[in-house]
Amino acid sequence: MTKTRVALLALAALFALPGASLAHRAKTETVDIAGLERKVQVLRDTFGVPHIFAKSDHDASFMVGYLHAQDRLFQMDSSRRQASGTLAELLGPSAPTLASDAQLRTLGLRRAALRSQAAISPQSRATLEAYAAGVNAWLSANPLPSEYAALELTKASVPPWTML
Repeated sequence: MTKTRVALLALAALFALPGASLAHRAKTETVDIAGLERKVQVLRDTFGVPHIFAKSDHDASFMVGYLHAQDRLFQMDSSRRQASGTLAELLGPSAPTLASDAQLRTLGLRRAALRSQAAISPQSRATLEAYAAGVNAWLSANPLPSEYAALELTKASVPPWTML
């Protein structure tokens, strides 16, 4: 077999595996947790992607926050801290992290976001607050992802989620 053919077969196998290996994860779940107005249906397709079926905008936003935290909490927390200039609190005080934190604090993205709160419409505020409540509901009911353990951090290291 030529090297090109072997590479193409390996690539085909690589693309075939995720669908086959995740097929067992396809399921529908009824979620009824504190913070929801009504029960919500969550369908995870064969690729593990959640699809939310809710009766209200509040419940849909809450579940998006809950599922984001379930699937991506460390990534969310890292991004939030990076924009706030506090990433060194999570990753440790390395020179590149401290320099980045200083630059981002100087830019003031967090300050600008806090100042913009007054301009947020009531509907947008409700959506953001429901999302944050969903993230916090997941945080209160579940252990932290393994990335936090690798950094020797506990739940006390993760501030509650807010709308900004």
